[in-house]
Amino acid sequence: MMLKSVLSGLTAWLLIVAMPSEALTTDEVEKMFVHQVFPLLQTKCFVCHGDDPADIRGNLDLTRRQNMIDRQALIPGQAQQSRLYQSVTWQDKNLQMPPKVNDRLTAEQIDLIRQWIEADAPWPKADRWQTIATSPWETESSGILVKTSGGLTDEWSNHRYQPADLWAFQPISHPHLPTDAPNPVDAFINQKLAQAKIAPASRADKLTLIRRATFDLIGLPPTPVEVSAFLADNQPGAFERVVDRLLADSGYGEQWGRQWLDVVRYADTSGFANDFERPNAWRYRDYVIRSFNQDKPYDQFVREQLAGDEINPDDPEMRVAVGFLRMGPWEHTMMSVAAETRQFYLDDVTNAVGEAFLSLPLQCARCHDHKFDPIPTQDYYRLQAIFASVQFADRDLPYLPQENHSGFETGRKRIQQLIDQAKSDKEDINQKARKATREWMEARGLEYQAKNKRNKLPINQRPPRHYGLSPEDIGLRFSLDKRTEIWRWQLDRYQPIAFSIYNGPLRDTGYRGAVSRLRMPTDLTGEIQPTYILSGGSVHAPGQQVMPGTLSAVQSLTPVESRPIDFRNHHRRTQIANWITHPENPLTSRSITNRIWQHYFGIGLAGNANNFGKMGKKPTHPQLLDWLARYLVENDWSLKKLHRLIMLSQTYQRNSTHPQPDLIEQRDAENQLLSYFRPRRLRAEELRDSMLAVSGDLNREMGGLPIRPEINLEVAFQPRNIMGMIALAYQPSATPQERHRRTIYAYRYRGLSDPMLEVFNQPPADKSCELRTVSTIVPQAFTLFNSQNSRQRALAMALRLTKERSQLWEKIQTGIQLAWCRPAQPDEVKRGLEYIKKMTIYHQQNRPLADTYPTSLERTRFDEVAGETFTYTEQLDIYQQFTPDPQLWTVSDQVLALADFCLLLLNANEFIYIY
Repeated sequence: MMLKSVLSGLTAWLLIVAMPSEALTTDEVEKMFVHQVFPLLQTKCFVCHGDDPADIRGNLDLTRRQNMIDRQALIPGQAQQSRLYQSVTWQDKNLQMPPKVNDRLTAEQIDLIRQWIEADAPWPKADRWQTIATSPWETESSGILVKTSGGLTDEWSNHRYQPADLWAFQPISHPHLPTDAPNPVDAFINQKLAQAKIAPASRADKLTLIRRATFDLIGLPPTPVEVSAFLADNQPGAFERVVDRLLADSGYGEQWGRQWLDVVRYADTSGFANDFERPNAWRYRDYVIRSFNQDKPYDQFVREQLAGDEINPDDPEMRVAVGFLRMGPWEHTMMSVAAETRQFYLDDVTNAVGEAFLSLPLQCARCHDHKFDPIPTQDYYRLQAIFASVQFADRDLPYLPQENHSGFETGRKRIQQLIDQAKSDKEDINQKARKATREWMEARGLEYQAKNKRNKLPINQRPPRHYGLSPEDIGLRFSLDKRTEIWRWQLDRYQPIAFSIYNGPLRDTGYRGAVSRLRMPTDLTGEIQPTYILSGGSVHAPGQQVMPGTLSAVQSLTPVESRPIDFRNHHRRTQIANWITHPENPLTSRSITNRIWQHYFGIGLAGNANNFGKMGKKPTHPQLLDWLARYLVENDWSLKKLHRLIMLSQTYQRNSTHPQPDLIEQRDAENQLLSYFRPRRLRAEELRDSMLAVSGDLNREMGGLPIRPEINLEVAFQPRNIMGMIALAYQPSATPQERHRRTIYAYRYRGLSDPMLEVFNQPPADKSCELRTVSTIVPQAFTLFNSQNSRQRALAMALRLTKERSQLWEKIQTGIQLAWCRPAQPDEVKRGLEYIKKMTIYHQQNRPLADTYPTSLERTRFDEVAGETFTYTEQLDIYQQFTPDPQLWTVSDQVLALADFCLLLLNANEFIYIY
């Protein structure tokens, strides 16, 4: 290894001395020194020769030119005779700097020093230095030099990056439309297709377009009436009117709000081992849906989520909006270290802001300067310092007029009954214990008084601990205590509380019970938590303190000034929100534009919506991305206008197949040039909602408390730990009307997934989802064909057809129209009649057996107090008053056969794919 290093160093030196000296002007050399040579010396040499004036090694101060000349380290114009150059090339075995092999300068870095010395080693004076330092510096050959903040000081670190790797940081361009296409989207797309000599596919038929548009904008299939109206509209602008109608539909906010909730990791529980409930998180979910439906300007949407409570403290909705800052997983228990829990939150929220709004993952800079992107550790902690004043609070907030709080009284009454029953059951156990204690004391001639607790009695008068109780009694009492604690916490679902934050000093996060409301203190005086650069990211290794700030690379590359955040101003978050939403901040508008695009075409113009850095995929159509991003800003950040522009393009309306597939396979196998529309499968929520819609059971009620759909019983009843006990079993909502609401309103557990949604790639809520994965696996086929949900939807659809149509052929026609959004073909009706006839005979001979839902469960667990296992009964109170969906054994053979036919419709590609 040593020989290899020596040979490598020798080779580099031979290359360097052989390099001719370029004829650089004085101005060019001064710029090279300020932007490249001095930062190199600062990084590699100043630790021993400049950082500490009291400890200058060898009396050689490299921060002063004259000292270097006096010590013969520098002989202007003569690099080979300068000891500085001799040391970095390792020519003299007694003078090799830096001394460690791993720290040696590269050939390029050594040549920079050679060029500077050969050009008489200019060292600009202060005023000239300042002028050069604040001017941009780049060369085509060596990339862009980016200045990034050095933390507390005014010094800057300088690093070179290839221009292509900094595409997202560059100012948004003003690209000219390359062609005269009616829609700007087509102008850019068609230009690249022409360059690749690929003709685009033709326009999709009207049936395909209305189904595609309806799913994309509201996440539901079009109704037969909507399809018929569009097919009959032969006037110009027919599809434009469809798009406008869908954008005005309340389902738009539910469909696109769900995609934003993927990004911010919305859930109704906190995750980790205990997965505590967040009783009021649903108000943030509804805020997001309202914001999309109102077409709230995106820059305002961002500012409200980051700093709504600062910007407009009198607007109650703003306290809900900042719930974004608490969306990530979080847990603090008796075994947690408060400082570590707090730091986990700060790291989480810092990265979440970077990914959601800027498409920049920041966590890599937590321990060291980012290896690939211009994000130094100082910037990471300066950004984190903005959130040092954020404290959790479940704040009192009256319900807004537009919020849905129906069913609250029923839910509150149920929880209170459970609490009362638990108290009664616990009192029975306590009575048993008191009776045994009294008998024990009386047998020993001791006076028993019920008011005297055991630990208050003299030691010689105390009965054995838990005297008179069986292991079942001891374990059940513990479980009742825990259940009561959970139910009391659930009562907050029905209280006007916002899952929110406030600005204040670091609060005591000591453990105060597993689940308890975090109230906002009345006294907010005190020092805001200081922020330090943490060595290795460890809260136990604080280093230099930093003040709040923004990403300095943006200032280095754009007109947006990265001013330090005024830490004396309590509205730190408002300052960062204004910086993020600055019209010339290139990251923000590109980020949301790219997210919108990818949900239409399956992949973004930039392939990684959460990562615009070097490790993310570069844009396939950078000019189009910039044009759309600028269009968004210039149109008041209106997302609906952006949707409309994209959907009215020829690119969006193309057929899903290309007439020359072999040519496409050769020239654009991944369809990055978008010569045809990429088909997609329905997402998990769209699939469930569509089944409800075509069966006639979908409840379009908006907002309010989360509902609980039915899920597989083996999953619903599986033992799960929470708070040292077995979690309460999952029970669905009591009535079909509640259960059949849209999936966005379904309760999101972090620790318990709905199997149907999970198998169809609903993402977990622990990490931001930039784009859902699409898998094709056997369990999906089993789920669609055999699951309880699919069977129930097929039966409900059969009952709807039986109610709405009298003749069997009419039922088949209507079923196909509902499921596939098109008229049935004669052959399809014929085959449907034959199939239903065969299945009717089958069901006459094979009637399904009746079944019932359980109303209680037997649980077994180990009790640490008693040191034994015990068994107890968990009552399933909802199933005791449950209204089930229609069951297979309750209908006729003909309806069962029709349900089998409906199940085939729901399993067909025409139902589960969008073309």
